Amino acid sequence: MNRISRTCVALMLASVVGLAVAPAPARAQEPAPAEGEGDSSGRPLDGYIGTAVLAFLALFIVGKSARR
Repeated sequence: MNRISRTCVALMLASVVGLAVAPAPARAQEPAPAEGEGDSSGRPLDGYIGTAVLAFLALFIVGKSARR
């Protein structure tokens, strides 16, 4: 029984030290500015339309070359 309790204490100590040394989570984006601060993102629909046109052109070219 003494051996099991030593193992449990060692595991708990290792997990506590591991959590204490673990790096803080990285943030992928800056926090959003409060309302009224900063500018808005603009017109996102134009980007979606442009992406759709480019995707259509890529598929058209691939399909055209595949028929030959």
